[in-house]
Amino acid sequence: MENPSSHIKKSSSKIEKEEEDPPDSSLFIEKKKFLILEPRRRIGSFLVVKNDSKTPKISYEINKDHFGIKVFDKFRYSVKYPEPVFADLDRKKKETLLDNFTYCKTIPLSLISNPGLFYQTKKPFLKDFIDYGLEKDLPRVCEIAKLKPSPFFKKIDETNITFQDEVSTRKLLPPEKCSEKKIILSISFGKDSLLTYGLLKELGWDFHLVFVNDMEKYNPNELKLKKEIIKTFSKEQREKVIILTDDTDNIFRNPKIKNNIAELDGTNAMLSFALELIPVAYGYLAKYIIFGNEKNLDDFFVNGEKIETYPSYDQSSIYTKMVNRYLEDLTNDNIEIVSLIKPLYNIAEVKILYHRYPHLLKYIMSCSSQMLKDKKWCGECHTCFWGFLYGAAVGNPEKIGLKENFFKKKYLNFCRLFNPNIQKVYEKPPAVRDEQLLAFYLAYKNGYKGELINLFKKLYLKEAKNRERELRKKFFGIHSTNTLPEELKDKVLKIYREELKDLGR
Repeated sequence: MENPSSHIKKSSSKIEKEEEDPPDSSLFIEKKKFLILEPRRRIGSFLVVKNDSKTPKISYEINKDHFGIKVFDKFRYSVKYPEPVFADLDRKKKETLLDNFTYCKTIPLSLISNPGLFYQTKKPFLKDFIDYGLEKDLPRVCEIAKLKPSPFFKKIDETNITFQDEVSTRKLLPPEKCSEKKIILSISFGKDSLLTYGLLKELGWDFHLVFVNDMEKYNPNELKLKKEIIKTFSKEQREKVIILTDDTDNIFRNPKIKNNIAELDGTNAMLSFALELIPVAYGYLAKYIIFGNEKNLDDFFVNGEKIETYPSYDQSSIYTKMVNRYLEDLTNDNIEIVSLIKPLYNIAEVKILYHRYPHLLKYIMSCSSQMLKDKKWCGECHTCFWGFLYGAAVGNPEKIGLKENFFKKKYLNFCRLFNPNIQKVYEKPPAVRDEQLLAFYLAYKNGYKGELINLFKKLYLKEAKNRERELRKKFFGIHSTNTLPEELKDKVLKIYREELKDLGR
């Protein structure tokens, strides 16, 4: 594990090196002692061993259409698949999947658990990479929780993680080789996944849609609204949406978990999503799993301890490139994570969605506030403000259901442009401020009125005019394409160029 002092802002050459090479355990992860314990025996469907220590135990169970995670001998959380997705995997493949998924979802507990964790599993193939992802996401978690990350880096080094068996799990292979012409699209009905759907549909690609229901216990109102959207979308677009039910994030919402820290459930989230989607991908022999990771998620800020802090490191290009190297090994090059929208910033995505796929706007639901009731926008959060601002910049936000004027003074605190010390971690990277500067300028030119428009004119109109060319080039530009599958790259870029050619200069 890196010493916390090594997290000082890296030079550009160090970042380039990091993009090239996946983490090596000798560089990133201090070697831990793995205990070889008694051969496992089964009680029911849980993997168990004789263990008299007080170390908290974590295990899993396998059932026909779902698997469950057992935490500290008390709490059980599961991922449920429609038949026959999970049932079709043989037992050894399921165990390999769960050795890795269980560790990925629960290793953040090591930060709040004493004296360590005991896994009644084999050592996961992806252990070193999962540890690395946790470490890189710690600055974000601590920023949200208003804690210093240094003590947690130290705790990672000192925590004793033991496994039932030190032998790494097997590879996870499909019944036949997966095809580059088949895709699994994780759809949440936010702008990212709907734009991706529009692109795939236009290009006539062979894809299957999967919605992961991970909010049922946490935010039932959001789920109710999403189910209504899925029903309408499926009927009108004639699409089947496969639904997985995943409540494993609730491990960190259980009131019996002591010393819990908000956002721990979000570490390595892209990897855990990918792992639980592998049975679906194998069922359709699809090589690519598509997520909606846009360019904004490559931006970072430097926190109070001079550490680079990503709003979601697992959605960055660096992480994506690394995870694909590990998945290539785990699956014999049968699974790869890609993103069609990684070359685009938010405002460019919204522009393309509004102007090329306007028929999809009515399905957009990005707000996940617990204040949701009978409408898909709460009208009282940062996400709703963003939806309105970018809609006003390139189109008409009423088309996505935002009829309130968010340029009123009461929404001032939701805007990064007017609040340089804003607390929401996703709005702290400096690029967010500049993207909002451009969006306000375009909304002003589109004739929008309101107290925030007046404030923009007073404080920032001159800057926006002077920097217009620079801002357009960046935020309507097409950036790195290394997350686009080769089979789709040229066709997707052609669409982007058509839609953005008059805006990026």
